Amino acid sequence: MPKVWETLKYYLNKEKLMTVSQFLVMGVTFLLLGIFINIIVLSQTALKYLEDQAQITIFFKDEFGEDKILPVKGNLEKDSRIGTVNYVSKEEALRIFKEINKDEPVLLESISASVLPASLEVKAKNIKDLEGLTNEFKAMEGVEEVRFYKDVVSRFRAVSTAVYIIGFLLVVSFFVISYSVVISTLRTTINSKGQELEIMKLVGASDSYVKNPFIYQGVFFSLISAASASVVMVVFGVSISKINVFSKGLSLGFVPGFYINPIVFSLILSFILLASGFMLGYFGSNAAIKKYLKY
Repeated sequence: MPKVWETLKYYLNKEKLMTVSQFLVMGVTFLLLGIFINIIVLSQTALKYLEDQAQITIFFKDEFGEDKILPVKGNLEKDSRIGTVNYVSKEEALRIFKEINKDEPVLLESISASVLPASLEVKAKNIKDLEGLTNEFKAMEGVEEVRFYKDVVSRFRAVSTAVYIIGFLLVVSFFVISYSVVISTLRTTINSKGQELEIMKLVGASDSYVKNPFIYQGVFFSLISAASASVVMVVFGVSISKINVFSKGLSLGFVPGFYINPIVFSLILSFILLASGFMLGYFGSNAAIKKYLKY
C-alpha cells in the first residue's frame, strides 16, 4: 500500500495539469451519465403521469338524457380496456365552466346548464387503446362529439426519444474519451518511471508488485470523479423530493406501476456511478499496463 500512495503522490505532484484534465473529463463523463439516467427516468415519469391523465371526453346530444347516458356508462365500465368512467352532468359542466371563467362575469351571465352538454370522461388502462376507443365512441348512439388530445402524448414521446438518443451518444462519447484519458495518463506515468520499473524487475519484483500501483491509480481517479458526480446526483434527488413535483415518486418505464422515492433513486444512481467508475478505472488501467508494460 505505501507503494501505491507513493505512485499517486508522485503523479499528483509532477503532472498537475494532466491530473486536473483527467478529473475534469472523467467528472464530466460521470455527471453526464447521471444526468442522462435522470432525464430518462424523469421523462418516463412525466410521460406516465401524462398518460394517466390522458382521457377521452364523450359529449352527448341534448335529447340524449341522463337516463340513457348512465346505462352507457355501465356498459363502458365492463370493458376490460377501460380504467375509469366519470359522468359529468349539465349542472356539473356549468360549475366547471364557471370555475374556469370566474374572471369573466359578462360571459357567465349568458351561460346556463341547458346549453352545455352532458359528457363521459373515459380513461383507458393502456394509452395505446385510446385511439381505437375514440373511433368506437364516435359511432355510438346519441354522441355529438368525441375529444381525444392524442397529439400532446405523441409529441412528448417524440421529444423523449430524441433526448434518449442524444444523451446516449453523449455518454458513449465521453466514456470513450475518459477511457483514452486513463490510458494516456498511465502511459505518461509509466514512461516517466521506466528506468525505475526496469530496476524493480531486475531485482526480482513480482508482476503484481509492479502493476498494482498503476491499477490503483486508475481506479482512484475514476472513483473520485464518480464520487463527485454522485454528490451532485444526491443533491438533485433531495431537491426533487422537496419540490414534490411527482407525488407518487419516480416511475421506471420497464417496471409498470412501480414508483420509487427520488432520494432512494439518487442513492441507487450514486452506486451505479461508483461501480461504473471502478470498472472504467480498472479496465482502462489494465489496458494501459498490457500495452505499455508488455504484461
